[in-house]
Amino acid sequence: MLIKRIRATNFKTYLNLDLDLSVVGDRPIILIGGANGGGKTTLFEAIYGALYGLSVPSAARFRELLNAGDPGQKDPKITLEIQFSGQVLNQTQQYVLTRTYALNTDHKPVESVKLNMDGSLFQYGTATPPVQRAEQQRQVDKIIKANLPQELSRYFLFDAMEAGNLLKEDQLNRVIRENIENVMGFDKYLRLARASEAVTQEWTAQRLRVEKEKQEYLALVNKKRDLEADYTRLRDAHTGALQYAVQNKDLYDGLKAGLNQETTIKSRIDELTRQIQATAERETSYLSQVEALTKSMESHLGMPHMADALRAEVTLLLNTRNTTTDAGADLSPGGVERIVKLTMNRLAKQGLLSGVVDLPTLTAEVLANLPKSTSVQPYDFLDAAEVRALETLVQTAYVNPFLGLSAQQSEIELAVGHLPKLKAQAEELKAQVAGKDYTLLRAYEDNEATIRRLAGEMGQVENEIGQVEKKIVQFDIQMQDEPDPRFEVLKRLKPFFEDAANQLLRAKKREIEERMRADLNKNLVAYKDVIDRVVLSEDLRDLTFQLYHVAGNEIYLSQLNTASKQVVVQVLLKALHEFGDYDPPVMIDTVMGVLGSETREAIVKNYFPDLSSQTILLSSDEEIRLVKEYRALEPFISKTYTLVRDRFAQQTSVVPGYFGQNLAL
Repeated sequence: MLIKRIRATNFKTYLNLDLDLSVVGDRPIILIGGANGGGKTTLFEAIYGALYGLSVPSAARFRELLNAGDPGQKDPKITLEIQFSGQVLNQTQQYVLTRTYALNTDHKPVESVKLNMDGSLFQYGTATPPVQRAEQQRQVDKIIKANLPQELSRYFLFDAMEAGNLLKEDQLNRVIRENIENVMGFDKYLRLARASEAVTQEWTAQRLRVEKEKQEYLALVNKKRDLEADYTRLRDAHTGALQYAVQNKDLYDGLKAGLNQETTIKSRIDELTRQIQATAERETSYLSQVEALTKSMESHLGMPHMADALRAEVTLLLNTRNTTTDAGADLSPGGVERIVKLTMNRLAKQGLLSGVVDLPTLTAEVLANLPKSTSVQPYDFLDAAEVRALETLVQTAYVNPFLGLSAQQSEIELAVGHLPKLKAQAEELKAQVAGKDYTLLRAYEDNEATIRRLAGEMGQVENEIGQVEKKIVQFDIQMQDEPDPRFEVLKRLKPFFEDAANQLLRAKKREIEERMRADLNKNLVAYKDVIDRVVLSEDLRDLTFQLYHVAGNEIYLSQLNTASKQVVVQVLLKALHEFGDYDPPVMIDTVMGVLGSETREAIVKNYFPDLSSQTILLSSDEEIRLVKEYRALEPFISKTYTLVRDRFAQQTSVVPGYFGQNLAL
């Protein structure tokens, strides 16, 4: 996948953006400079939003995203357009994807999406009939997924500073495991293995001959599921506690040292407030959709069944009525009078009418001589409104809105469940600013104790799961005396899928290890040229990642500083990019993150030039400096731009060159 161009209209700081991002083969880098607050992150968001869509749940959110630099627009719209090329069945296709957002007459957000794939159009919007919209949206989503699935985008479109923050403490192995499982596609085999295990357990219960044994077996299976649910709950709580420790460690260290961290605390309060507000907006939008569904429940439940039951009969009724209506002439007194009048006017023009003729008298005479119809037109008792209602009944395409709401429900419930914790943290930090009583010290230490307690409880639950599994295996052995080919296949499915995932890992393992070893020896300055080997485990259920010194000892990831951890993960991403199933562009905001001068030099020289077939770097002049880093990168750069923000006009414009330095081609 290669991004060719990004256009944005009325989006945040961009009133009119039109940026050529095409690259040539031996110059894969696009370098975009800008001061802090100049629009780099907004450009990043424009590309992401063009690919996957914006979240615009309300008019207020639409106005937040709308550029404020041209307030006189009568019908403002936000438009994002991205042009890119990609491989589909080994054929290169050209795509133009356009997303438009506006407010309708009821001041509700509406969306329109159009994808042009080499002349083939896929288009849908808020007003598109549901069935047609679902089909068109499915086609668009399938095309985007074939180039860069949204769930993988965070591995290739990311903020280096945020990536560095995620790698504090002991979370590095988890991040590495998630990267490998997702980007390499191994996780789908693990999900299939879990599904196979569940089906096997149900089949075993059905085959047990003695009811008591069946109940005992089912009780064990249910107990295992409950224990696994408990383990998941403890693991999530443990992860949350670890994240709290990571997010507050610097603040804790500062407070413990007696430093004034009021500015840091206020920044954290603002961040928590934004998270709380975003969750509240999502919940409000979801509840509005549920309320709308409740009010129209009859149309969603009863009407589809009624339409199916009556469609044939109502269609026949409408066809009969329309046929009989068309067959009859307008022989009402008014209609006859119009015909007589037209006839008299025609005769008069031709001089064939002598004398004065009384129009009412002649009309009455014609009506009196018309033959009397004794037939009764069927369905004349239906008025126009009733006919329209019947037509609507049989012509409306009904859809089931419950699936979409159900998918939202689990996400909303999870986010709302975290709200009390976020609010508690915010109030706790506000107390620091207001009273400076430093209660965070105690909260942080309590959290550390919670981490240790949860780790212990997780170990206990794991032991219980192991004991229950042994008992379940005893029933499985009992079943071996009763051969059943289908059951034998079921038993082999779980280990088959687990082995398939591990086989794939082993097939890629050596390449990933060797690529990372070579790149780390160049870019990890603290251990430059002294990394003997990189070792990935061969079991996805317990995926580990280790570095070893040429002297033979292990280099512990937990002991690396933040900058070194950032380098490790970026080197891993490069290896996954090379050996994974996708070839997307890589886009990095705040490119240097927390890297020191020596590490910057190594990254610029050894990492960026061959990172991807297209690498978009968003940088300030303090990150990629004109004197040093820019000169090293220049031979690999296709285009340079600088984002210039006009504070008074509230707009960002784009000028060629990198902070006044034009590219030498």
